Amino acid sequence: MNIRKRMGIYISIFIVILSFLTYVSRDSNNFISIVTDRESKDIFNKKNEDIFLYKEVKGQLKKVKIFPYLNDFMNTGSETGNYLIEVKENNILAQRYEIKKSEEEPLKYYLSYLPKSDSTKNNIFLNSLTVLFFLYNLRLLYTFKKEILRKKEHIFPIVLLCLKILLTNSEVFSNTFLSRGNLLVTSLLGLYLLLYVKNKSDKLKNDVLINIILWILFLMYYIGEVIMSSAVLDRKILNYLANNYLSILNMAIFFYVWIDALIIILLMFFLSSIKIKKKQIIKQIEKKNLAMIGSFIVLSLVVELFINNNKYFYYLNMFEFVYVFWYIFLTDVNTMGKIKILTLKMFQMFLHVYLFFVITESVWIALGIVFSFLILNLYTYFITGALRVNKNYIENLINRMYLTKNSEEFKEQLSKELKKNLELRDVKVKIFIQRDDYKKILLDRIYDEDEIILEKNDIIDKKYDYAVRLKANKNPFVGLILLQNNDIKLVYEEKRYLEEIVEKLSLVATRYRFEKLQEELN
Repeated sequence: MNIRKRMGIYISIFIVILSFLTYVSRDSNNFISIVTDRESKDIFNKKNEDIFLYKEVKGQLKKVKIFPYLNDFMNTGSETGNYLIEVKENNILAQRYEIKKSEEEPLKYYLSYLPKSDSTKNNIFLNSLTVLFFLYNLRLLYTFKKEILRKKEHIFPIVLLCLKILLTNSEVFSNTFLSRGNLLVTSLLGLYLLLYVKNKSDKLKNDVLINIILWILFLMYYIGEVIMSSAVLDRKILNYLANNYLSILNMAIFFYVWIDALIIILLMFFLSSIKIKKKQIIKQIEKKNLAMIGSFIVLSLVVELFINNNKYFYYLNMFEFVYVFWYIFLTDVNTMGKIKILTLKMFQMFLHVYLFFVITESVWIALGIVFSFLILNLYTYFITGALRVNKNYIENLINRMYLTKNSEEFKEQLSKELKKNLELRDVKVKIFIQRDDYKKILLDRIYDEDEIILEKNDIIDKKYDYAVRLKANKNPFVGLILLQNNDIKLVYEEKRYLEEIVEKLSLVATRYRFEKLQEELN
């Protein structure tokens, strides 16, 4: 069954359950809703304002528990009678409102209180940052337009991701309708990405135990999404469940908070990565991949700690979705290297700027972080440009080595070239006939695959400062290039130069090794 049909089935089930809950909760009116756009609209409000609800009982005021609900505060199971709302700013009473709850209708009260602090500048900067982040993602999408058109199943989540970014701004949070839209888009995006990754996880399909665990997690996730999305869409449903099925509601809240789509997706990537570990050629890459996925899982769990705090959750959740989406996309189209590193660097910049802004509430500090990021990356660009090895120069050297007629000419020409290019005092090239011949020059120990340039402590003859391994296929020591420098250590670009020529030089050395073996046999 393809992903579209699965999405249709799960959405249809949600609509049926939502319709049923809407019907059974139609008369659930015993709740109070206190509407204030301050808590949601001002992302950087450090809880200077506190709202309290009291009920008048026999001439005494009894505190009533309220909890955040979108941009409101809500109390479920409210009894009829007189109530008092208190607003305190910095623990000082700022305003009082007397209200009365009737039995027939729910009470929805709009606060007219406006705090003294003005956050217009903060909101403008934050929304501008969101727009830049959105434009950056559009630029990335344009870069991968061919891959997107080739795999059209990416188009739907891309549309949802763009909506998710656009709906993550301080103006939207003060609008209940748009806030609900944000949460529904998030649910649809999470479900689609989860089904997409599950469909692509070939390595896990034949593992019965893992599939059972994943199905249990999916059911927990789906139950939480259905119940909590229904409660978000209609206050009466939330009130009905809180009054009649509190244990089910608490269970759904737990599932909704801690078992979301992104955690299951990352867990599938983690398990798939473990599954292919034995077949991985480069173990270091596998370890880094596992570490990266593990860090994503930790990030996803940390984000959930802020779910009741509008100041942080919406933005952290948006960054979390963007990170995971691009990880899925870049993995799916097998795009690695510079574009992946650059993408993650830019995401880090946006995330760090946002976090610094939240902590400091200073536009200038945030702009300073942006400026520092750009300057450091500019320096990195120039430095890496300076350290980049000239490909044409390498090819010219290799071509000259290919044109040599015998091993002695190869050794002599290579020695001259390296002396000239690296300004070395002496260069000696060795080609080994027997596998263990290297033990006459190097210490007898196990050398890792990625140990190409060996330093003085591994060389028996202390005259030489470096030994460069020539290796091919299963032979770890086809030969060695011994280098004696002029009392100056090799710098980064010189080592990169040696590493880049080694592979092709090893092919030439292997050819002459075979010729020597043939001579000995004859």
